[in-house]
Formats: sequence, C-alpha cells, structure tokens
Amino acid sequence: MRKLVLNTKGGQNRCALLEENLVQEIHIHHINETAGSIYAGRVLNVLKGMQAAFVDIGLEKNGYLSVNDLPPDLKSAKLNEGQQLLVQVAKEATEHKGPKLTANLEFGGQYLVYMPTSGYTAVSKKIEDPSERERLRSFGTHFCAENEGLVFRTAASGQAEETLHNEYRYLKKKYEALLHANTKAPALLTEGTPFFDRILREIDPETLQQIVCDDSDLVLDLKSRYETLEIVFHQSKQPVFDAYKIEQEIEKALKRIVWLKNGAYLVIDQTEALTAIDVNTGKFSGKSSLQDTVMKTNIEAAREAARQIRLRNLSGMIIIDFIDMPRQEDRQAILYEMLREAKQDRVQTKMLGFTQMNIFQMTRKRVRPDLPSLITEPCPVCSGTGQVLSPETIAFKIERELWELQYMEHEAAMIELPPHAAEVLRGKKDEHLKRLEKALHFEIFLTEKKEWTDHYKIVQLGNREMIQGLLKNKDKI
Repeated sequence: MRKLVLNTKGGQNRCALLEENLVQEIHIHHINETAGSIYAGRVLNVLKGMQAAFVDIGLEKNGYLSVNDLPPDLKSAKLNEGQQLLVQVAKEATEHKGPKLTANLEFGGQYLVYMPTSGYTAVSKKIEDPSERERLRSFGTHFCAENEGLVFRTAASGQAEETLHNEYRYLKKKYEALLHANTKAPALLTEGTPFFDRILREIDPETLQQIVCDDSDLVLDLKSRYETLEIVFHQSKQPVFDAYKIEQEIEKALKRIVWLKNGAYLVIDQTEALTAIDVNTGKFSGKSSLQDTVMKTNIEAAREAARQIRLRNLSGMIIIDFIDMPRQEDRQAILYEMLREAKQDRVQTKMLGFTQMNIFQMTRKRVRPDLPSLITEPCPVCSGTGQVLSPETIAFKIERELWELQYMEHEAAMIELPPHAAEVLRGKKDEHLKRLEKALHFEIFLTEKKEWTDHYKIVQLGNREMIQGLLKNKDKI
C-alpha cells in the first residue's frame, strides 16, 4: 500500500511517502526554498572560458547560468554584463554554491508543463499506450506556436483536448504576463509551485491508495480534487508523524550508522565531492558458507542503501563499498538489485556498476537539498566538524510539542531554549508567538539558555503568576 502523510501543524509543512508502511521519502518545506521560482535577473559577469555567467537575482549568493541553459535567441545574441533577463531556479543553492539557473522557463500545470522556448513536445514515460502517446503529441503540435514546447504529464492521459488546450492557454498567459511586467532587476516575479501541490505532482496521486493529513481545510481541498482517493483526517492529539513512526525515521536519517535486520550495518558519510556508503557484516555471521554470508549481507545492504538514498535525498556521486565479492555473477546480482530498487525512485539515477577495486558507483540527479542539510547546520562549537539542529528545526519541534498541550487545564507554559530558536519562535515583533498562544489557548513564556546548545525543555506548566515568579528568580529553577 502506498500512502502519503501530510503534516502542517507546528508551522512547517512536511510530508512522507510510505510503501507497505515503510517510510521511503521525506520532504520538508524549507523556509528559503527557491526551486521553480522565476526572477528578473541582471548579468554581473560573463565567464567566456566556462561559457557561463553569474546572475544577480537578489539572493545572498549569485546564480550560475550556463550557456547550455539559454534559449536559441539568447545563445546567438550572447550575454552582456548588465543585461536583464528572465531566469528560473533549476537547483537550490548549497552551502558553497549559488543556485543553478536556466533561461529556458517552465510553467507547470496539472496536466502540462509549458515551455515557451523549447521547441519540442514530450510525453511522460509512464504513459505506455502508443496510441495515447501519439494522440497527445498531435495535440502538442496543434497547440504550440513556433519555438514553444509542452510536456504532457501522466495525469494528461485520457483527458479531453479542450481540457488540455485550456490549461495550455492558461500557462501561456502566465508567461506573457511576466514578459510584460516592467520590473527592475533583481526581483522575484513568481514563486515556485506551493509545497503540497509540488509533492502531489511529483508523486502521482493515481499511484497512491491513501492520503493522511492533519489539517481539516487541506483535507476538504484534497477530497474535492481527488474524489476516488481515500483522504483521511488525522484528529488524534498524537502528532501525525509520531503516529506513523516517521519522526523516528527522520532521527535515524541523521545518523551515520544504519543497522540492518540481520545485524550488519551501513556507515554513510557525506562530503562535498561525494557520498560514501560502507557495508559491514557487524553481528551477522551467517549459518552456511562465507560466500553465502557475504551475499546475503550485500543483498540486504543494497536494498537498505537504495532506501536511505531516497530517504535522505542524497545526490551527486555515490559510492558503495560492498563486502568484497570475487565472483562476477555475485556482482551482477548486486547491480541487478540496485537497478530494481532504482525503478521505485522518481529522481533520475545512473548505475555505473563496479570499478576494478570492486567499489559500486552511481549518480543521482540533484533536484533539492538533502534531508540532513534541511534540518541541521554546521556546529559553531566544534567548527563544523559535527551537526546540530538548526534554530528553525528546534522552534518547529517545540511547536509540535506545544500542540499536544492544546486546551490543557494550565493557563501558561514556561520553555527554556537556545536564543536563536527563541527568536524564530517569537517571530517579528512577537507576532508568531501571539498567534500560537491564541490557537493553543494558553500563554507561553520563554527563557533563554546562556550556554550554547541545541536542546530545549518545557520547564513548567501552571498559572501565570507562578511562572512569572519563576522567571524573576531563575536561580530557583
């Protein structure tokens, strides 16, 4: 059974994909997410040797625009410093690099992706019926003017021509509105697709059997859009991610060591250049020959490594050091297992097989930041050699815990937390904290830790006067 779990309580949108009750993907909406957003950018400098340019789009880091990501008219005219142009964020910025940009814009809808400068029509590979593929291609030829292009999503299969044409015209109008917008660069023109809409486009709802959500308004919206899909409203006081054991999977996904069911384990290390996964037999000794023990361990390790890659959203070069297998047929069996697991992954992967040193190598396309980078940051105490929870993550964790106390008998709560997390929880001019108090029906008093830490605790629940007294006498806490 394929199930999508949506979590909105606590101020941060998150979702998880479960397959047979096992968490396979976790998506967290980052407050600074820019992928898909369109900007009016200004070319800062052209790197002729690299056939690229850096473009100012108003963010902390300038975007990188390759000549390969320019439409034909801009390629022939060449870029000039100071030139203004429309660009879209293709890949998020990382700690060391700015966002990757493209001037080949895309406008996504429910059935189509409109590409004003691509000049070609494509159909989702998941639509396998040759006659349906040909029907959609003919629509693309009929709809598009010169240089325009379309991609027909899986959801377009079986849709009437009029329905598809109406969406094409709607998306085209969005593009034309941007062309006529008299905006001085750098400036944000339109944000990317809303988080849950993007997830439901990437994870085809027709492949799901159930969606679970903890927001009643979103549940009603989903029921109106997906009438044949089971939409469940999670009403329990227990947070939805706790109820489906997703929270513990997130915590596991931050650890280096991942234990397998048979007692073996993986060690996962991420670096700037690549991700390395090491396979160890650990406590597993097998019941027959050494070759059989090695093979069983490697097969299970391959399955779990593929799952962890999806779960953590690892990308770029990935190498896996399986336990050494002298026989070619054993290495082929592992390659086959990795290829089989890759079919479940929506992100493009390439399995390159084993090197002469028996190291398995693969690549996975980077679309969005990996899970650890979304919820952790380099530790200022250990000079970045370790990882700690970010202020945003701490604040969101506190919010989720406070939601469990909604309508409690006490009229106030006192929380001890790091200063940066307190700043996030309060929001600008304490607006966020006031909204939270109104929703939860009790007052929240924050006391900041003097020493640096990423830990917090709810120190006291009680009446307002008692907690105010504690705040005045912190040495008594």
